[in-house]
Amino acid sequence: MAGAIRETLYYTVGLVVLRAIGLVMLPVNTYFLSSAEYGRLEVLLSFIDVGALFFSLALPSALARFVGDEQTWEARKAVCAEYTGLALIVSGVLVALGAAFSHPITGLLPEKVSQTEFLLLLAAICLEGVLGVGLTWMRIRGAAGTFLAMSLSRALGQAALSATLLVLGFGVEGVLIASATAALAQGAAMMVYLARDCGISLRFARWREMLIYCGPLLLSALAAFVLGSYDRWVLAGHVSPEDIALYGVAGRLGALTAVLLQPFHMWWFPKRFIVLAEENGAERSADIVSLGLLIVLGAFVGVSLGGPFAVHVLTREAYWGASAFIAFIALNYAIQETGSLLEIGCYLRKDGFAPLLINLIGAGLAILFYFTLIPRYGVPGAIAATLIAQSVRVVLTWAVSRHYAPIPYRFARLGLVSAVALALTALAALTLHPLVMPLGALVILPLIGWMAVRLKLLPRLDPAELPEPLRRRLKLG
Repeated sequence: MAGAIRETLYYTVGLVVLRAIGLVMLPVNTYFLSSAEYGRLEVLLSFIDVGALFFSLALPSALARFVGDEQTWEARKAVCAEYTGLALIVSGVLVALGAAFSHPITGLLPEKVSQTEFLLLLAAICLEGVLGVGLTWMRIRGAAGTFLAMSLSRALGQAALSATLLVLGFGVEGVLIASATAALAQGAAMMVYLARDCGISLRFARWREMLIYCGPLLLSALAAFVLGSYDRWVLAGHVSPEDIALYGVAGRLGALTAVLLQPFHMWWFPKRFIVLAEENGAERSADIVSLGLLIVLGAFVGVSLGGPFAVHVLTREAYWGASAFIAFIALNYAIQETGSLLEIGCYLRKDGFAPLLINLIGAGLAILFYFTLIPRYGVPGAIAATLIAQSVRVVLTWAVSRHYAPIPYRFARLGLVSAVALALTALAALTLHPLVMPLGALVILPLIGWMAVRLKLLPRLDPAELPEPLRRRLKLG
């Protein structure tokens, strides 16, 4: 437990700094880019989202899954080495294909993209597979300090270069240059780290399990893209770039709901299969997931009431309309993260088809409602469509996961806490001015904590698992 606390602290510090950098860049971007340019940037960045899925090929998820089957670290290193080698080959093949077929690919995008912009986008995603494998391996190894240093170096370098290029008048292209440069630098550093720690193998003794597991997961990830960024592509044909800019700003802040869970994710996800296989693993998993769900709920409250304040303080008046969307986008992310916490049973199959089917159903619903609601309602229609699709996806995820892993979650007690928090958050959002909304969160968040303690929703902690200095300070023996 002491190691888990230390790792979580590293991840938490890293994410706080990363989000602080992101918040600093929000007023920079909105100051130097017009709302129309910012809207165009949002659509271009959505290409990075889908392109990164192809380059990562779901290898990080597969690595976390199959490393858990090995009993020794030498065997686990061999698995990582093979996944690293495959990631490099995938990167080389896809870069060659992307460069050769750049004109047909750019023709598929909803925004007109120059050859230079496309090459910058390609450079920004070409090493996503290597980065995903490396960052997952760091979490498995407990190398939280290295993870922190590498992530912060990329973020700081990208922010500094982006701000400099914006000041020099490079506009949207400057942001893309900064993104590509930072990604390539981090990718090079990651290859050095992996070569030293586990090596790079082209042996592919596990190629069959990779194909069987990663193929469905890649399709599943593409379905997740539909639920995450594809709405920008549909919106581009029905609303103005200025409206997309408001949606983009609201999305940046609403996404903090998911980001605030990431320290927990980074600690729990690579270890969840190992924990579930232990004695009393189902009970312990239920305790840990309850904590994760409470973090999601608290993040939703904080973002819903703090986001409008941030918009009014950090951006020009032209962007203040984004405040109206933040709470609903935060709710979307809260529902999405609830599904991620309940999905472990879906991944106990070795073929990956369960999450694929669930995500395809969710994506199909999203596309249906995007083309039904967006032409009529614009941005609110996009948000409503995603809410419907995500809700159905979470219910299906829980039902399928429960079949393979009957974990006794505390839904009744969690539901009570959630209902109280949602009602109070809605009341605060409707009655308070954006500049004082955070005061509502200062009341609701302690209430969530108090209810969690009273309803015994927090994981039981053995004092013997705490670090010795903390035990002495708390007089626990």
